[in-house]
Amino acid sequence: METLAKKVPIPRNSRLKTYYDTKEIIQNTSEYNFFPANATRNVTRDNYINNPFPGEESRRVVGLSFELISQFLEDDAANSIDVEAIMNGIKDAGIILTADNDYKEFVRTTMSEHFNFAGTRLNIRAAAASDGGTAPSLVSSVERTVIAKNADMYRLPDPFDVAPNQTIDLKVVFEDSSVFPTSANWTAAGQPKLWLRANLFIAEMKKGS
Repeated sequence: METLAKKVPIPRNSRLKTYYDTKEIIQNTSEYNFFPANATRNVTRDNYINNPFPGEESRRVVGLSFELISQFLEDDAANSIDVEAIMNGIKDAGIILTADNDYKEFVRTTMSEHFNFAGTRLNIRAAAASDGGTAPSLVSSVERTVIAKNADMYRLPDPFDVAPNQTIDLKVVFEDSSVFPTSANWTAAGQPKLWLRANLFIAEMKKGS
C-alpha cells in the first residue's frame, strides 16, 4: 500500500488535518465504531469535537491509518497475553468507512492495507536451562515481544468529499476477538492496555474554494 506522502492531490486553498479517535480493544468485543457523534474531549484519546465535524468547510477524506498506542507488547502466558495471536487478530480485521449512517460506502478493506505491519517486529528470545551435567541445555521458555511501528499516512485509492453536515462513520470488525486479553489481564501483567487509534487525513476547504 502506498503512503500518502506528496502523491495525493490536495485542493488549492485547503489545509490537511489529521483527526484521530482511540478505542480500547478488549476480549470478545468484535465491533468498534470510531468517531462517534460526541467525542470524549480527552486529547489523549481523540482530537475532534463532534461528528459531523463543526464548521462550514467542505472536506475531502484522502487517507486513513491505524496504530497501536502501546508500542511494546510482551508475552505473558499467566495472564493470557499471546502477542503473536494479538497481532494476527488485528491484521485480520475488516474496515468499513461510510458516510451518512452507512448510506454511502467508500471503503471496505482489511486492516493490513492501513496499518504499518511491515515496520512491526516480533522479537523471540529463548531461555535455556541445564541439569548441571553433561547433557546439552534445553530450551525452558520462549519470550516474544512485539515492537509496533507508528502509523504511516496511507492514502485512499479514491478520496471522497463530505459536506459540512455529513457524518463520517468508521467501523472495525475483528474476526476473532477471543485472542485479545481483558483489561484485567493487562493490569495484572503490568503492561499498558491495548488501545487502537484510527487516523483520518482530511483536506479542509473553505467555503467557495
